[in-house]
Amino acid sequence: MPRTKFTHSEEKLALFATDDILGVWLLGQERGQEWRQIAPLLEARGLPKIDTLMGGRYVGAVVAFFDHLYALDRNGDVPMAPDGIEDFEGWKTKSKRHS
Repeated sequence: MPRTKFTHSEEKLALFATDDILGVWLLGQERGQEWRQIAPLLEARGLPKIDTLMGGRYVGAVVAFFDHLYALDRNGDVPMAPDGIEDFEGWKTKSKRHS
């Protein structure tokens, strides 16, 4: 998978970083604590889990996950924004009205 060019701060991280460090790195100092709630949601979409032996997530795999999520691994194709969270209950309600 091709790497993005945004690696200047990635070079300062250990290969395996804790969620506290990743949260600040990904979201900034003020929002870093939010990562603990966000990470489990993203794990369901393929975010690498914490390696218990190493005590953190493999930073290269985290970067690759976000590159793929935002379509930056598709050989220069224009990335599309994520389509958001599905609202299946709202969809069911709408479909009942049209019956």
